[in-house]
Parts: sequence; C-alpha cells; structure tokens
Amino acid sequence: MLNIIFQKAKAKDQDKIIIDSRIFFSVNKKKEWFSDKFVQLIMEKVDRVKVIRDFVLEDEDGNAIPPEYLSTGAKTAICIYKFPDMIFNLTQMGDNALVYALAVSKVTDITALCYRFLPYNLLMKVGFYKDYEPYNLSDPLEFAEDMRQWLEEESIND
Repeated sequence: MLNIIFQKAKAKDQDKIIIDSRIFFSVNKKKEWFSDKFVQLIMEKVDRVKVIRDFVLEDEDGNAIPPEYLSTGAKTAICIYKFPDMIFNLTQMGDNALVYALAVSKVTDITALCYRFLPYNLLMKVGFYKDYEPYNLSDPLEFAEDMRQWLEEESIND
C-alpha cells in the first residue's frame, strides 16, 4: 500500500521524514546493496548503470562511476526499498524511478511525501491512501482535481 502525504505536518512520525534522499543515500549506503537484484534493476532501468563490484559502477559509456553519480530518482527508489519505514520525498523522482517505489508498495506499506502531480495510470496499479485514509482512484478527472487541491493546500500550509 502506498500512503501519500502532501504536508510534512501530516506525518505520524516527523523523525522519519527524509527530505533529501541524496544525502541519506550517501550516508547510509552499504556495499551489499549493490549485489541485490532489485537494486541492480533500478540502476539499470533508471540510469543505465551496472555494478562492476561493490561501490564501483559502470555507466552506459563504460566509465567507472561511484554510487553518488546515480540520479536522485534511482537513489530515492533504492532508499524506499531499503528503508520502507522512512518517509521519502517522491518529488525527487521521475516517473521512470517512481515505478520502482510503487513496486515496493505492492509488497510492503510505505508512506511518502509528495509535492508534485503523480501519474494516475501508475497509481491505479497499487493500493493508494492519502493521509493514511483509503482513496478511491476510480475517476481520473476527480483524482486530477483532488491532486490539484492537495498540492495547493500543501503550498499554503507546509
């Protein structure tokens, strides 16, 4: 299940909010993550990067790069996978990385912060909650209007 909050104040535990996943990733990454098949899939599909060994990655041009060179979206997707109890900011992800966060939400409950429109066609594939309450995704136009209102409220209150 994916629970989305549009305001930091609505998080049940403020200490679990991670605003900048880039820093969180750099501080918390472990070399064993890079042997995980799901992490490798995220890196390959989002950034076209492969693991050479431990913290040594290879970009699409064959250059050796460190994990810090991964996109913010890939870092955020990996962090959501490795720390599903934390609240990461989906705004730092493009739709190409968002699909992996949504895949995680199919097997474990996650709560995420969001400051952008999310694609209806991706969200309708997962159990969706807003502010810890179930949300019915049956009408895409209603969802678009609701999302506009949620984001407007967020800009006023957060």
